[in-house]
Amino acid sequence: MGGTGFQSSRRDRMELAMPGLTMDTTRRLLDILIDFHGNRRSGVLRVQRQSEKKQLALHDGMLAFAESNVPQEHLARIMVSMGLLPGAKLNEIASSMKAGKTSEEAILALPGSKIDDLEKARREQAILIVSSMLGWGECDPRFYSGDDLVRHQFDLRLKLPELAVLAVRRAVAKRLLPVPAHFPDGVCTPAGDIAFKRSAFPLNAAELCACSLLKDAIKTAAIVSLLGAKGPEPEQTLLCLHFLGLIVFNAAENPDAAGIAVESSSDSIVQRLDEMLAQFESASLYQVLSVGANASQEEIQAAYHEQAKQLHPDRFQTKNFTAEIRGKAEHVFAKINEAYLTLKNPASRALYDEMLPRKRASTAELRPGAAHSEETAEALYREGRALLAKGELETAVERLKGCVWLRPEKAVYHHYLGVAQSEIPKMRKSAEQHLLKAIELEDMSAASHLALASLYIKVSLPRKAEQQLRQALLWDPHNSEAQKLAAELKKLR
Repeated sequence: MGGTGFQSSRRDRMELAMPGLTMDTTRRLLDILIDFHGNRRSGVLRVQRQSEKKQLALHDGMLAFAESNVPQEHLARIMVSMGLLPGAKLNEIASSMKAGKTSEEAILALPGSKIDDLEKARREQAILIVSSMLGWGECDPRFYSGDDLVRHQFDLRLKLPELAVLAVRRAVAKRLLPVPAHFPDGVCTPAGDIAFKRSAFPLNAAELCACSLLKDAIKTAAIVSLLGAKGPEPEQTLLCLHFLGLIVFNAAENPDAAGIAVESSSDSIVQRLDEMLAQFESASLYQVLSVGANASQEEIQAAYHEQAKQLHPDRFQTKNFTAEIRGKAEHVFAKINEAYLTLKNPASRALYDEMLPRKRASTAELRPGAAHSEETAEALYREGRALLAKGELETAVERLKGCVWLRPEKAVYHHYLGVAQSEIPKMRKSAEQHLLKAIELEDMSAASHLALASLYIKVSLPRKAEQQLRQALLWDPHNSEAQKLAAELKKLR
């Protein structure tokens, strides 16, 4: 396989043989990788299905490299597919390998070859090979122990748990694994050893979030809604956790079972949001976004978008979540928004970095009402107003929610949040609440009354609209906007 071969394949070196292994093949192979990592095994794990042969070379519990006799999985072909090697060089590489060189040696002998490119391709090859192995319904894995079995140019030193997670994600994304029978219409339940397995695998933020929500059985659709309503990512996250052995999908026994499961999970969701709010009280803005103090602008943006996928308040607008949960989610995301707004701008980030040591010393880290929060709230407000003017409603709402949470006593913040939300049908109930709050805090102009009248006209509540128009005209009897709304109200009747 690619010129790299066994120096010895004696029977007495074969320590693991499971001919005809069927699966749960996926779970068993993952268990083998985790076991080999924990015991720091060295040797070769060879897996065969009919004429296809693949092998993983292990050193001290980590992957040195992977190989396969499947043409698409040869190292040189992978480099061509990645744009790291011209396709015209394949014949030259094949000739060098026939002369006794390994695939690595043949590639590095080419003018202009780079060791970094070779390493990227080896990593991609390993993920590709293991993901394809996971999709086999039947295979024959055998392990040959020893440090001296394989000749190789360099060692990837890829941790086996990391390889396992990357391969499962690839297998799920490429649909190499069968979708469980009760997904997505059933209930998902945490595995009995979820805490142990979660610590074994390097999960990403979405996977960790899903695990933290699975304290009890919960309807799959509810978890999908929380992780993100659009795109394939939430479903893929749950499927990855399933194939890693962390969650199980079951059928709902009756129509009410899943609803009960969702309700029982509310406490765990509230607990997680409360924990985040408590952590944010003393956390730096970098810690809020889960990035290092030296993070690049791209890393900050990526971290923000990852958190937005999981914790954006819109994810909590279904009937599965209570008003309490929605409120806490808004508070959490406002803090995330504040961190992003500060750190994405080089000037404000530099100022924050300069002030950070003093803030830590005084333990006054960015609490609502502090000068920094006031400045951030005003910046969020200005950005929200600008986005509203451009018609970018959902992003405007996101910014305006942040300034409302930071400075809830400011009537103008509630007013413009209500104006923005009133343009989005699913947010109109919340819009009414914010406009009423603006009037409660500072009933000194016609603006909020007119915005409420317009909202009531949109939702066909003429009596309420008329009441707000009367109030607006008390403040400004000649208001042209009030006259226009009065004309619309007549048509409604």
